[in-house]
This record gives sequence, C-alpha cells and structure tokens, in this order.
Amino acid sequence: MGKRFALALAGVLTALAVAGCSDTQSRVAPTASSSEADRPSAPAPLQIVALTEQGDIVVIDRKTKESRVLASFPPRDDRQVAAGSFRAVDVMALPDGRLLLATCCEPAAGHMYALSEDGHRLKDQDLFAEDAGHDADSRVASGELVGLVIRPLSDLKSAASTLALPPDLTGFSPDNISWAPGEERIAFTIGGKLAVVDVSADSLADATFVDPPSGSHWSGAAYTTDGTVAVEQGGDPLHPSGPSRLLRVEMATGESSELVSTEGRVTDLAVDSTGTSLLWVEGGNLRWLVADQDATLPGDFIAAGWMSAA
Repeated sequence: MGKRFALALAGVLTALAVAGCSDTQSRVAPTASSSEADRPSAPAPLQIVALTEQGDIVVIDRKTKESRVLASFPPRDDRQVAAGSFRAVDVMALPDGRLLLATCCEPAAGHMYALSEDGHRLKDQDLFAEDAGHDADSRVASGELVGLVIRPLSDLKSAASTLALPPDLTGFSPDNISWAPGEERIAFTIGGKLAVVDVSADSLADATFVDPPSGSHWSGAAYTTDGTVAVEQGGDPLHPSGPSRLLRVEMATGESSELVSTEGRVTDLAVDSTGTSLLWVEGGNLRWLVADQDATLPGDFIAAGWMSAA
C-alpha cells in the first residue's frame, strides 16, 4: 500500500468501467505442500471487496460477476496543499465481516477507517496504520511507524504485542501485510524491501529481508501455501515506473521466478486465508487465480481483497 499512498497524492480520477470477464486455464496457481494437501480443502472465496478510483467500495460476486456499491468515500482535492487532499487507497475485509479502509492523507497518512458489514463507519475503531492484514480468525497485524503491531480481532484498539522497527528502517511502516496460512509468520514490505518474520520474534530486526533487484522495489506481498509471492516494480516507492512483475520469491536465497505474466502496473496483491487464491489489481483491472482458473474483470480499480468464504 505504500506505493498507493504516494500515488494517491497525484492520482488522476477516472470513471468506473466494469464490463465482462474472461476465464482461462492457468498453470501457475499456488500449490499446497504435502501437509496442506492432507487437510480438507476449504471452499474458495466467492466474494471480492474492491475499491475504485472514485472511492466506491464495491462487493463483487466472483462467479456471477454481479456487483453492488457498499459505500463511497469520494476523493477531495486541495490544489494548493497536496497533503491536504483525501483519498481512499485500500480496502480489506476482516473475518468477522467488518472492513478496513485505508485513507491518505487527511488528517494524516496512515489512517484506517473501520466499517460495518453494510459500509457504515464505526465510531472509535479507527487505526492509525498504513496497512493491516489478518490471520484466519482472531488476529490483525497493523503496519505502523513503531513497527508491526499484533492486535486481537475482537478489540482493534488493543495491542497484544509489537515487533519494533530496527534502527535502519526508522521512518518506514510495514506495508502489504500477509499472514502465512496456518502458521505464525507474516510477509510484508518495508522501505522497498521484502521481508518475512515470525510473530513470536523480538523485533523486526529478526526478520528475513530480501533486497529488490537493482532499479526496482518490492511493492506487494502475499504468503501462499507455496511460499512468498511478491510484486517487483520499477523505480522507487515514490516514483514507480513501467509495468510490474508478479514473482514467486525464495526468501532463503532471494531467488525469484515469474508466477504469471503481467502487462500493466500491479497496484494491489492479496491472497485468501487458505493461501491458495490470489487476487490482484493490474492496470485497473481485477485478476485472480482460483482453482487453476485465471480470470480478469475489467474496471477502474485501485485495490481489492477477498471476503471470507461462507
């Protein structure tokens, strides 16, 4: 989401254009490890929550492609004071049905609204975080200037533990947070780096970091059953350039390989709680990999996430 915060300051708004969807067979969907394969398979998520350029929060049925606008948070511009502008920049669904909407940059970059299932803002439940990610059912990790904060889902205002930033990353917030399915590990990006850390670690200094290739940065992360998937983006976080690459990254060695071919810029990447269904926004369109099916839904989206499977 860090890239989206930077781009939000100078984003050009365009109209939502949702039309059609094509499915093609894919050979690159995340595959389960032997231990995962022994478990009963969980149902694939059926609904997507997405955010459009004009601030609409849209719920989409993955199979029928039908959509409805749940709520709207239109952007506001102040041409004289860029930081006084307001943008909704990311959205995610929590396991209990609530939503978290990340905003920039008023009153401050890193302000997340908590919303009810029907899209109404919940009083006194805001988080001052750049990003957040949840495990299967009970915890939320928020990326803040102090580090990675672990919170109980039942009380987002409480902090159970904090993995503090190492000195060389002071001033950055963990972003693109993704829990490992069924494990006590979290993948994230910070300062253009890709990282994985144990939830029980003393601080983020204990994380495994992978530097980006020269002339690029890591702008997205997802922890799948087959390891870490990341978005490689040219340029730096404040000045991204060119198309993105969606890669599978071996954290122990830093080696990477292309997961799926992409042509546009990937502005968001998400995976469901089982670690098997990928979803991303590429050039404004939604794309996903579910049960070996690669699908595209044209539109004007900037962010998206899976809603919990029924």
